[in-house]
Amino acid sequence: MSFSKNLKKMRKKRGLTQKELADLVGIKRSTVAGYESKNQEPSYEILKKISDTLKCSIDTLLNFNGDNAVKEKALLKKITINKDLEKLLDNLKDMDSKEINFYRKLIEFIETEKK
Repeated sequence: MSFSKNLKKMRKKRGLTQKELADLVGIKRSTVAGYESKNQEPSYEILKKISDTLKCSIDTLLNFNGDNAVKEKALLKKITINKDLEKLLDNLKDMDSKEINFYRKLIEFIETEKK
């Protein structure tokens, strides 16, 4: 699948209109329409904002064979069912890799102490 098709698919999956996505990303609706129908491509900065807004990876938006989209769909379903996990991931997305690594190690330590 092309970027335009992947973008449209992920936008609809999130239940957003072109206008809603544009407002969330900070671009014009016509720009989103161009991405979806005229094979226009966003800058990296806008691509990152779109992926963050749609809660999907840039790879998913750029993936042409859909393999990652299937895996991401299953993971997303698990996350959205578990509100605590969704809150945790929202906190993690604002952290740098050093902070994430610290919390990962802390969780691993706690898990070993429970045994």
